Amino acid sequence: MRKMGIILGALVILIGVHGMAIAAPIDLSTWSAYDFNPPGGQAGSNWNLSADNFSVTQTINADPSFYLNNISQTSYQMDGKWKVLTQGDDDFMGFTFGRQNSSNFYLFDWKQGQQDYVSTTAYEGFSIKKISALSEANLTLSDFWSSTGHTNSTVLANNYGAGKGWSDLTEYDFHLDFAPGVFSVTVMQGATTLWDVTVNDASFTYGEFGFYNFSQEQVWYSGFEQTGGVPAVPEPTTMILFGIGLAGIGLRRKFRK
Repeated sequence: MRKMGIILGALVILIGVHGMAIAAPIDLSTWSAYDFNPPGGQAGSNWNLSADNFSVTQTINADPSFYLNNISQTSYQMDGKWKVLTQGDDDFMGFTFGRQNSSNFYLFDWKQGQQDYVSTTAYEGFSIKKISALSEANLTLSDFWSSTGHTNSTVLANNYGAGKGWSDLTEYDFHLDFAPGVFSVTVMQGATTLWDVTVNDASFTYGEFGFYNFSQEQVWYSGFEQTGGVPAVPEPTTMILFGIGLAGIGLRRKFRK
């Protein structure tokens, strides 16, 4: 029993070390763009990283695209800012999280104005979608565009209506709290809360995080900070440290004999 207690203690310490984090601006230089290019769509994205690596701007009308952190993890909080730097369009900005692969992920999106496209309607306002398909080849633009769900998309929460869309040249803050089986999203303009929602869904309990853009030019994503974060799969260094700990326990027991 004592040996088991020592092992469990070592696990708790290791997990705690990985979970501890001090919020600081995220260096985006290790992140990367990912585009969906279904037939009949628009061009690919153009994500421009700032000189200090702390912000990125998607500059053109493009098919759905992400700017991904390439880290699969859970139990974290993410804070950041958005701003549309033009007055010439009214489409989607947001973020993805719990991203398992290119066809299974959560999607938070925000549309400025209601619009029909690819035989579906996108309403003005917010939504959280679950995108789930056998492969990326099964996804269509309608899965991303529709505000009521489509073949491979399910709307888990929404806040639609007149006046719910984002405004041009206006900075917004968001907060994501992501944990297995439950997550919450808060969007604010200054001290005003525009949407605060909690969703209970265990489809994806870990995954990558990334910025999201669909057919909206000149969106600036900046000031991102993360706290917490537990790797979805133990990292090699964690396994090595844990192995050393077990070896030490074994030697200690041997010498006691």
